[in-house]
Amino acid sequence: MIKLLLLRLLAPILGRATWAAYPLAGLVGWAAWHTRRGTRRRLIRNLLPFCDGDQERARREGLRAYQNVARYWVDLCSLPYRELKGFERRHITIEHPERMAALEAPGPVVAISAHTGNPEFAIQSLTYRGRAFVAVVEELRPRRFSRELLRRRSSAGGKFYEANFGGVRACLDALHRGELVGLMGDRDIQDTGICTELAGRRVKLPRGPWEIARRTNALVLPVLTRRDSRDNFTVRLEEPFRMEVTGDPESDVRKAVERWAEILEAHIRREPAQWAVLEDFWAVHRCG
Repeated sequence: MIKLLLLRLLAPILGRATWAAYPLAGLVGWAAWHTRRGTRRRLIRNLLPFCDGDQERARREGLRAYQNVARYWVDLCSLPYRELKGFERRHITIEHPERMAALEAPGPVVAISAHTGNPEFAIQSLTYRGRAFVAVVEELRPRRFSRELLRRRSSAGGKFYEANFGGVRACLDALHRGELVGLMGDRDIQDTGICTELAGRRVKLPRGPWEIARRTNALVLPVLTRRDSRDNFTVRLEEPFRMEVTGDPESDVRKAVERWAEILEAHIRREPAQWAVLEDFWAVHRCG
């Protein structure tokens, strides 16, 4: 309840005064880094493999990642007050813009992303090119807080659902209509993932996005983002592809997950601080 009250109280202020809110978020992230010892240790452990075991670099990148977590909350507070139709022009740089053709061609598209930068901002702004947009996010507690976050995330035009049966059903319906669906591919929150290699370790990555893409024959567009200390983002569009469809669905999904793991690892290695995952990733998602 306290989180919900704070969100409702602070969101109108932070959301309308982003010029002050982003520098403040950087300070809040810095203070939290130095006072929340357990989270600090988890972030360092998470980023260490992407820093080739360099403890000091992992510490520096972890601090920046924690500051980016704080900035994400400013993003969320500001969504209802944003004019996202012009956001792409003012705040987003696209790498490989020729791959935007995947969004302009007819047919279903699954945009696969991760907890880097802010994929919600990126995908929502890109959908103003005429594509309806549905996304699935993690269920949170308490329920009233989770519903409030869904409302704010959906305030800019996209439709957000929780990762449950209803959310999956909404994704399938959207894809059958030829729309765009955004899914996260780095945290196996359903605990049904595919074991694969990431940064030299064996972990489970989610299978759901790939099963949905295979079932609907959707074009897969990997979309990975990074941000600066304010609300400017770089969106990297990887090569779109379609999943193999053979008589062995499990093998098809496994191949797609392995391909995605290579893309994800390369992206995080470029700027580890952009990957803002607060749980103990390697322990929570380890194989076995």
